[in-house]
Amino acid sequence: MRYTIGLATTFHDPALAIIGPDGEVLFAEATERYLQYKRAPNCEPDSAPRMEGLLKRYIPDGAEVAIATSWGEDFTGFLDQMARAGSLSLEALLKLSPELNRSLVPERTERALIASLHHAQQRAGMGVLLGLDRAYGKANVTGLKRYGHHLSHAAYACWSSPFDNAACLVVDGMGETGASAIFALENGKLREVKRHRGRESIGFYFGLVTDLAGFDQAKGEEWKIMGLAPYGKTDPELMALLRRLYAIEGHKLSFAKADVVQAVAAEILARRPADALDKGWADLARCGQDVFAEMMEALLAETAALVPSENLVMAGGCALNSSFNGKIVGRHGFRTVFVPSAPADDGNAIGAAWLSHAEANPDWRAPKGPLSPYLGSTVSTEPFERMQAWEPRLRKLSADEIAPVTAKLLTEGKLIGWVQGRAEFGPRALGNRSIIADPRPADAKDILNAKVKYREAFRPFAPSILAEHAADWFENYQDAPYMERTLTWKETVRDRVPAVVHEDATGRLQSVTVERNPRYHALISAFHELTGVPVILNTSFNIMGKPILHTAEDAILMFYTSGLDALVIDDWLLVK
Repeated sequence: MRYTIGLATTFHDPALAIIGPDGEVLFAEATERYLQYKRAPNCEPDSAPRMEGLLKRYIPDGAEVAIATSWGEDFTGFLDQMARAGSLSLEALLKLSPELNRSLVPERTERALIASLHHAQQRAGMGVLLGLDRAYGKANVTGLKRYGHHLSHAAYACWSSPFDNAACLVVDGMGETGASAIFALENGKLREVKRHRGRESIGFYFGLVTDLAGFDQAKGEEWKIMGLAPYGKTDPELMALLRRLYAIEGHKLSFAKADVVQAVAAEILARRPADALDKGWADLARCGQDVFAEMMEALLAETAALVPSENLVMAGGCALNSSFNGKIVGRHGFRTVFVPSAPADDGNAIGAAWLSHAEANPDWRAPKGPLSPYLGSTVSTEPFERMQAWEPRLRKLSADEIAPVTAKLLTEGKLIGWVQGRAEFGPRALGNRSIIADPRPADAKDILNAKVKYREAFRPFAPSILAEHAADWFENYQDAPYMERTLTWKETVRDRVPAVVHEDATGRLQSVTVERNPRYHALISAFHELTGVPVILNTSFNIMGKPILHTAEDAILMFYTSGLDALVIDDWLLVK
């Protein structure tokens, strides 16, 4: 009875996962949800008070517990050496330059991130240990194993995919030796093919563009570049400046030196419009996205040359670029592309745990994917039971009433908070922690942005669509279970759902099936019956700058302090 707890321990997006004796994922969640702190920078994923409850729920008393995390032993040892030499101290940081270096981030910032990474590795597993003491008065822990960062990305992505054989490309901000790596999935086993080396990265490039465009990568605002890009135009001068940051020779992608990076950034800032800090810079967003695609194309070509396959698995933070993901199929020989629900560092909690489980059980193979994303916490409805005494607008419906009643409210133009079952693992709301609306009114997007989300008007909303009808609505339709790619709407249907058609006629869709999410499928089916449209507008249940909700109290607070018209949690309905 050996259970494994996986910890994602980067300086951002910490997460934890619990794996059962058979390798089943029992629980997986990003720490930001529990803390309600966006991206939870420099926070431990396994605080002891939280672990006590999770351990009691998922791991029986007396079971062996293995702990795994996602940065390798050699690299962690190197960080220890840096710390002993004083290179990670505040005094050392003060001596460094705040100017951009060749890694495309300021030199002092880069070292501070490394120092934060070191601290995260030092405390990895302590919360589990203390949580076991709190839960059971003892800790039957077999030890802590550390696995390569990109290997953890690949393990989670490949083993949660539907493939036995595939090429795998990992691209993010940083790893142990570089920011990207190529793996081969062969009969369910992983093999590292090539590891890139160097401090610079496509991930840091996209962060630099985010900052130059008037946003803040430290707040995770890279999303805004993708949303704003379709509103911009290609500026030849901006393109030329951005292309000075990198070069492609054959399959090799290389970056400019520090002086060039600084000069390019200065020239771009000199051209930045005065209102960019308020509205963003659409032309730079467009050019930045286009150059991102050029660099990713080089890595895809290299991946295809080294691991010829019809199947591609993408992982790492750059795999969250849904605009690019939707354009991969049919290029470089890839006929099918899989991106997991949590391709960024939070997914490494599952990846590290699975690597530990596989090492202890060499014959184990992951079950056929795609893995369900509904792996997180449930929401207690006990607050509603208390509210019945004083809230006349609250009622409990039967299980078969929820879908048709909610669908009717959608057709009346209501904005609805929809909370069901277990939370999604990853950054996207997939019908269990969602705000939903009718996609047919042309002003629905503007109303939702202004009344509930409190965010920029250019930010798009996603369509959740019944998978059985999706080919009638999207050109060259691809199954998208995790809202991980954008596709182009067919021209004949765009005016039927204008609220979810972005400026470039795309939508970041979620393919909904009855097997993946029966209640959400029932809701969209009921809306389809009423309207003839098998699509609803779906966005995450949060306001800008906050994580997706974690508790019923979070949902109730947002209901009463925003423009939401109704709140549905399990079988409970609350209306204004």
